[in-house]
Formats: sequence, C-alpha cells, structure tokens
Amino acid sequence: MFLQETPSPRERFRSAYWHVVRESDVIRLKLWERSRLTLPQLRILFQIREAPGITTGQLARILGITVSTTSGLITKLVERGLVARGTAPHDRRQVPLQLTPAGEALAGELAEHTRPFLDALADELGPDLDEVILSLDKLTEAATRVREKASSDEQRT
Repeated sequence: MFLQETPSPRERFRSAYWHVVRESDVIRLKLWERSRLTLPQLRILFQIREAPGITTGQLARILGITVSTTSGLITKLVERGLVARGTAPHDRRQVPLQLTPAGEALAGELAEHTRPFLDALADELGPDLDEVILSLDKLTEAATRVREKASSDEQRT
C-alpha cells in the first residue's frame, strides 16, 4: 500500500486559491464573454473606472504591460465608445482617460450583476466573514508587494 504525502502548505495554498477563483468567478466570466471585450480591455475599463484621469503610461505600469500594448487596447475601447481621451492643459503629452457614459454603464452593469452572488457568499460565510475579510486583505497586500517587486525587477533588466 502506498502512503500519500501530505501536501505542503504552498501546494494547499495554490490549490485553494485556484478553487476560489474558479468557484467565485463563474458569473463574472459569463458577463465578460457577453460584453465581447477581452480580459485586458476589461482590466483597463475597470482601472479607468477606479482612477478617472489615469494616463496610458500609468495604466501600463499598473497592468504590467507595455505602453504600446496599452495604447492599442485603449484605442479599441475608444473605437467602441467606452473610453474618451482627454487633454491636460499643462502638458499636451499627458492624455487623461475617462469612461464614456456607455463605458460607465457597461462597467456598472458588470459590477451590479456580481453583487448578489457576493452578498449570498457573505451570508453563507456567516460568523466567519470577518476572519475571511482579514485574510483576503492580507492576500491583497501580499499580492501587491509581490507584483510591485516583480515589476521593479523587470525594469532593472
């Protein structure tokens, strides 16, 4: 008879992480498919919603992609009427980005459809909700630090 090795904490973390992502993202992914936007385009849409006036360069740094790639994605969103390019009076090279009313509506619709699922999930967690929130906050902070370090390392090479 073979003894099974106990998974390491890292293996358990990876497994748990991907299980959560798969189980919690089903509704959002279906909505995204219906919007006919690519995942990178959606990421840009939500970043602009979170930080109106953000520039292409800032978006590229946040998303960890090149300015050229970011610019191409923004152009497609502008052509679909979801993003508007503005002008900065003090520096013509800086082009602040805003969501158009159609972009706001789409981002709001996508967010609104996931809210009932997340509310039901919070209800299901019951008294464990506060502990889960603390853990998710820690996970977010750690992910931010790791992403920033990786971005910093890439810039040095």
